[in-house]
Amino acid sequence: MKIYFKKLSYLLLSLTLLLGACDAEESLTITSPEPEFVLNTPGISTIFLNFEVPNNPAFTINWVDEINAPATYSVEMATDAEFTTAIPLGSTEKNNFSMTVSEFNQTLDNAGVKSFTETAVYMRVSAGAALSNVVLFQVSKFAVQVPVITGPDSGESFVLSDVDPELVIATVTWEDPEITTTSTVDVTYQLEVSEAGTNFVDVFSLGETAENSISLSHGELNTFVLENGGVAGTAINFDFRIKAIAKTAAGDLFRSSEGITLSITPYDVALPPTLFVVGAGAVDAGWGWDSPVELVLQGKIYSGNINLSPDNGGNFRLFTDKTLTWGSPSYNFTYYEERGYTIDSNFVNANDGDFNFQFIGAAGAFFMEIDTQNETITLSPAIVGPNCNFDQLWVVGGGAVDAGWGWSSPVEIACTGTGVYQGNINLTNDAFRFFSDRSLEWGSPSFNYPYYADAGYTIDANFEDALDGDNNFKFNGTPGIYFLSIDDVNKTITLGPEQSQCELDQLWLVGAGVPDAGWGWGSPVALPCTGAGIYSGQVTFANDAFRFFTDRTLEWASPGYNFPYFVNEGYAIDANFEDALDGDNNMKFIGTSGTYTLTIDSANKTITIN
Repeated sequence: MKIYFKKLSYLLLSLTLLLGACDAEESLTITSPEPEFVLNTPGISTIFLNFEVPNNPAFTINWVDEINAPATYSVEMATDAEFTTAIPLGSTEKNNFSMTVSEFNQTLDNAGVKSFTETAVYMRVSAGAALSNVVLFQVSKFAVQVPVITGPDSGESFVLSDVDPELVIATVTWEDPEITTTSTVDVTYQLEVSEAGTNFVDVFSLGETAENSISLSHGELNTFVLENGGVAGTAINFDFRIKAIAKTAAGDLFRSSEGITLSITPYDVALPPTLFVVGAGAVDAGWGWDSPVELVLQGKIYSGNINLSPDNGGNFRLFTDKTLTWGSPSYNFTYYEERGYTIDSNFVNANDGDFNFQFIGAAGAFFMEIDTQNETITLSPAIVGPNCNFDQLWVVGGGAVDAGWGWSSPVEIACTGTGVYQGNINLTNDAFRFFSDRSLEWGSPSFNYPYYADAGYTIDANFEDALDGDNNFKFNGTPGIYFLSIDDVNKTITLGPEQSQCELDQLWLVGAGVPDAGWGWGSPVALPCTGAGIYSGQVTFANDAFRFFTDRTLEWASPGYNFPYFVNEGYAIDANFEDALDGDNNMKFIGTSGTYTLTIDSANKTITIN
């Protein structure tokens, strides 16, 4: 009976649940999603277009279309959310779309989008009249348009002048359509030049800037032209272009403008070896070509003794080629004045038909110097004896055995003639250098191997560039004593066998006129033989008497040379010395007390101090 009632309960419960389920089904409403056409938001919304991988995908977009599919889809972009100007990117029957880097970059360029600037780009997809939602990218494109030169015009001609080498002769200007003030990369520009018609196979840079112009001076353009096939006074064509360099994260991006052709006529920078002075003011020359006065070039300086007079107008001019006489190129007063030279006050513009020099000082003998580097023309007392830019050169370095790298015993190479330095030197296989001023030691002006090589000197094969930090000379020959000659006029450096240069190794100075010696033999001053027949060295003089002796060991018994000795031998003696007229007719110094370089040239018979 209990089992019967239990089964009946289960039956009633099941019936109740069944009836309840039927009621719920009749009242339940099931809603399906609306079909959609959605462009998916990209995971990365910043696009940096890399010129190094032009065929890589620039972007890929995809969408879901539950309304129009299957369909042909059109993808378009705009630079504003309203799609004021829609730009088609392409079409597809798929539900995704890609463009390569180069394709997308070109599309942006066509749309006027500036390079290297983050630009908002909006994209959407259409299927007929149906439009998807819009997605936004921040895009940075790379430059493809090239700079455009705006001046000068192709075909222009420029004649260069040495009147003011620093003066600007031409300014090259350009525009870069790709670059704005909002560009996120640094862009610089190089002015490139090549021989006309060579399609820029070999290019040279005349400057680099971040601006949009480069100015060229007469001097720098002249140097370039002469070093690249130009001939002074003759026009030559060169092609110019602008090369843009963008420093991007992917590397340097280069763009080059179209070229322009310019005609350039350079001027001559080679200095003639001699200037010839002709005119009434140059007494020994006059207005004729039988005896022009020569000013010889040493380095960058023309110099020489000259007798000048204000008589007969006192005018003269400088010529470069004696053989051409009046047909020679010439330099008048205004030539130097226009080039900014500081000219000695004894000279003025003659204001005659040729604007010659006019000498207005007191007639006399002078030493005239024209320094083309420092741009000065000066007069000083006439020089007796050898004429060099320096009284001597000093050799210091491991290659000069008696000197080494110190200043206690530098080797002296004395001036022995016009622009000629000579002397014996003990050389070994090491480096050395020439200096001009012993008193300044390491602060002295100095001359290394490239100094002479670049100036066109023919250098003895026993010397080479040491290629050390200072590009010193290096001796590579057989160690030993040689006779060294440096000729600044003919531009040669030579070595020869050691020469017996003087009759004596040195002369000795004794007397009150030489305070370091005095009238005694404890410390006579030595004047060593430094060249062929030349005794030279630094001596401190006072206004008193002294004499030269030949043998220190003999002291007062040594042979000696007084003032009359040199006069009777025909020496030209510096005006700072006179006959002491004492019992021994000694030498007497009458100049300003101080230290000088004393030189006795027994070959040319001169006694000079500097």
